[in-house]
Amino acid sequence: MLALLAAVSSHALSGAALAADMQADLHLDTPTQLFRRKVGLDADGLEAGLPQLRGGGTNLAVMVLWPPREAKWEAHVESLLSILEKEDARLDAVTLARSPEEARAIAARGGVAMIYALEGAHGIDTTGLVGLRALQARGLALLGLTWSFSNRYAGSSGDAGAGLTEDGRALVAEAQRLGVVIDLSHASATTTLEVCRGSSAPVIASHSDAAGVKAHARNLTDEEIACIAATGGVVGLNLHSTFLGTPAGVRKAADHVEHLRAVGGIGVVALGSDFDGLITPPPDIATAGALGGLWDELRRRGWTEPELQGMRGENFLRAWWVARSLANQP
Repeated sequence: MLALLAAVSSHALSGAALAADMQADLHLDTPTQLFRRKVGLDADGLEAGLPQLRGGGTNLAVMVLWPPREAKWEAHVESLLSILEKEDARLDAVTLARSPEEARAIAARGGVAMIYALEGAHGIDTTGLVGLRALQARGLALLGLTWSFSNRYAGSSGDAGAGLTEDGRALVAEAQRLGVVIDLSHASATTTLEVCRGSSAPVIASHSDAAGVKAHARNLTDEEIACIAATGGVVGLNLHSTFLGTPAGVRKAADHVEHLRAVGGIGVVALGSDFDGLITPPPDIATAGALGGLWDELRRRGWTEPELQGMRGENFLRAWWVARSLANQP
């Protein structure tokens, strides 16, 4: 693991690797809005549609497949995935990326790279490992074990659930064999620590904040942050005002970023806005087009451009690259 981390760190800082200035958002619920509103990614009025992504510099967009509690879970995931596949075919500006290298190439030619994430393994409730393999074959890169309720695989922070079940351990093992990154946002602390301590690959929390800044069941304790960082993983800053605390705004968001850095090191920080996810974003970061204000605030606090490049995308790309590099290894 250490050798791989060193290798990809060197790769990420090379001139070729940085030919495109990467900015990744690890959690966008825009597919849910496309489904509900019957619109495309280029429509007006979204928090993270194509105009907003371009306006704020995001060129790697993690598009989330989220099955609501009341939905027919697997059918709903299929509906969202079909929408994204149609948008990929319809729009020249967005393209599915199956690897960090593909994401960089798409960004280098001026496009927006999409990758797919499943938010809640209840989305493969009956299909299990077969369902995971099928989604991975269609581009799934991130697997969130839970949403706001515990499922057959793992406990959720939403109902103070327990840890992994036997099915959950098998699911994590298979995901890592496939090179799919495990996402621990929404997981219970027991689940998070169990996965981190037993992981052979980087794991992430795609859209979580720091409990040390704002106490909330959805925010991560210092122990969880440190455990994720120890795997080589990242934590994506969530911009929901409820998780940030008051007064919610760019300064409070930067407070969370600085806490993540203080606990887990500069390599753990990332962005996972949760835009279009029925959140209440701060008024000064209301859409993906306004993210420049966050980068400016961090510059005012002394962050260097290489450090910002890490948070904006390179830290996640490193973790994704390592997870893929470890795929199919015993």
